[in-house]
Amino acid sequence: MRKQLLLLGTIFIFSMLTVACGGYSSSDGDNNEGADAGGGADNPVAADIEQSSDEKREEDGTLQLRLGHQSPKETNYHRGSEKFVELVEEKTDGGVEIEIYPFRELGTDRELLEAMQFGTLDFGMISGPPISGFAKRTAVLDLPFLFEDWEHVNQFLGSDLEQEFYNLTEEANLKTFGTMARGFRHITTNEGPIETPEDMDGLTTRVIESPVYVESYEQLGASPQSMNWGDAYTALEQGAIDAQENTMDIIYDENVYDVQNHVSKTGIQFVFGFLMASKEQFDSWPEDVQTAVLEAGEEAMDEINKENEVHEAEYEELLEEEGMKIHEVDKEPFKEAIDSVYQNWTEDNGDEMLKEIQALSKN
Repeated sequence: MRKQLLLLGTIFIFSMLTVACGGYSSSDGDNNEGADAGGGADNPVAADIEQSSDEKREEDGTLQLRLGHQSPKETNYHRGSEKFVELVEEKTDGGVEIEIYPFRELGTDRELLEAMQFGTLDFGMISGPPISGFAKRTAVLDLPFLFEDWEHVNQFLGSDLEQEFYNLTEEANLKTFGTMARGFRHITTNEGPIETPEDMDGLTTRVIESPVYVESYEQLGASPQSMNWGDAYTALEQGAIDAQENTMDIIYDENVYDVQNHVSKTGIQFVFGFLMASKEQFDSWPEDVQTAVLEAGEEAMDEINKENEVHEAEYEELLEEEGMKIHEVDKEPFKEAIDSVYQNWTEDNGDEMLKEIQALSKN
């Protein structure tokens, strides 16, 4: 009991410091899903991330580039990266070769974004929420209940509006050119399902380290705690926190069924990953390479998105086989409880893109 109280106290202090800072630490909440602590500045590969343009050219003229992501090789992040690399090499007849550095070998999402921003890394497959630390308005996709269903998400993918969203990162020297739709995030618990907002009252819940996520869960009455995934799993295991929210694949792949019994399909947020490049590096490549990269990014993400949509239902079945109970949830009472999140967003950022995304569901 004393150990649990000490751990809870530590988590509380850490969370308060994180929220007070209003930014992202190097151990981002969602950034560490599927990754143990490691990588970052102390990693020898990360320390050697800088590479001049001359060094990128082999004697035969082949352009050698790097792509970093922070997830294990078994994830959709890695599968999408591999497909992208395969297509680029095919479209350039082997003139461009891209080496993938998975599992935080080159650091967390934040570190990968910084490296691309400064032109010392070519590509990254990045979780959506941390990007708003570099381009604030991209957090529009973090808003609760923004997307009604996968059909609504698919209306956004490939639309002119998706391209407008990509443009939001240009001023931060980041080139966005591919969207991976990961899925809806649901709450897991031990004591029983989440059926109404009242069930979330005081519920200590691990969330992605995103101001919009934190605000959303606060408005629903929960006590959101931003922490990396390794700490979250330990806290769940020891009973220091009550719940966490995640996509079905992460709930299964990270064995949450060993420490939690219920999945409540709250779907409060839909989460994306983005294929990105250093704009500085992208602009320096020949036009044919730029074209190949853009085409390959779109094609690779189209393929992985079809898999993700299908796999979401498959993961539900796998979780049930492991003994978890899956609960459908009436979302309307939850939507009514988060009006202030939208009000605060529009006051700070306007509502033009928000309304355009919402209108896609009517197409």
